[in-house]
Amino acid sequence: MQKSPGYLIQSITLEAGQGTSGTLEPGQILKIIDVAGQQVCDFCSFNRNDLTEYCDVIYSTFAKESWKLSAGDCLYTKKMRPLWTIVEDTCGTHEWTGGFCSRELNHFLYGSDRPGCRDVLEAELQQQNLDLQLLVPSSSINVFLNMKQMIDGRWPVELPVSKAGDYLSLRAEMPVFWVASVCAMPSPLNGLPLTPIRFETYDALKSS
Repeated sequence: MQKSPGYLIQSITLEAGQGTSGTLEPGQILKIIDVAGQQVCDFCSFNRNDLTEYCDVIYSTFAKESWKLSAGDCLYTKKMRPLWTIVEDTCGTHEWTGGFCSRELNHFLYGSDRPGCRDVLEAELQQQNLDLQLLVPSSSINVFLNMKQMIDGRWPVELPVSKAGDYLSLRAEMPVFWVASVCAMPSPLNGLPLTPIRFETYDALKSS
């Protein structure tokens, strides 16, 4: 039987190409759920009391001396302070090296003018009257993205291995502001058709 992460206090479901943001208090849990499988989400987060202190995935992998993070690992800010602890990860495949797709990248790769995750994240920050310069490539977790690191140096993108209902659960270690975009780039980065991502926020269960 799956252990409950706590009391559900908010649930947001987004379609591909949409963005959202939210806040957490220390001890609360954010659960990022791949509703139908094979769908990528770009996710950035910050110290809510100092938004210039972002979650740095590069420093986080340096701290572990591994390009792969898993349950029990910390995600650190650029000041090397714990922002999140990974509580659960039912997929196990994400990209922890940062970066986000963009309109320019879509044009370069596909000749398309389709907005990318960076554009969606910027639009969400604008809605919150926040500085677009807060977004830096190393602040982005590419949740459910499947990039292979080959021995010959190639770095091909393959279809996500996430199944319907797979999730990544993160526990806030300080007050957090987060922003996310459900990726709309075509196969093989995402499975087809493009599908939703759900964001659930939980308060910890209180002992009786």
